[in-house]
Amino acid sequence: MSVKIYDVVKIKKLHKPGDFQPDGTSIRAPIVGDVATVVEVYSTPPGYELECSGRDGITIWLQAFAPEEVELEVVG
Repeated sequence: MSVKIYDVVKIKKLHKPGDFQPDGTSIRAPIVGDVATVVEVYSTPPGYELECSGRDGITIWLQAFAPEEVELEVVG
């Protein structure tokens, strides 16, 4: 699957649990079922920066993932 910047994706599986630390940007850790926007695609090393926002537009979490850490489904 090819994930592109600004794709809307759903987290289908987390292969590695994140070490969540509140940082003033994220209010909780990502969970399976979350829908997020791809805000950056990295090539070296490969990965994605994803942002999940609430209905009010406030960021719920912002996190980078390596492809082997997460299984995504493009939904929009």
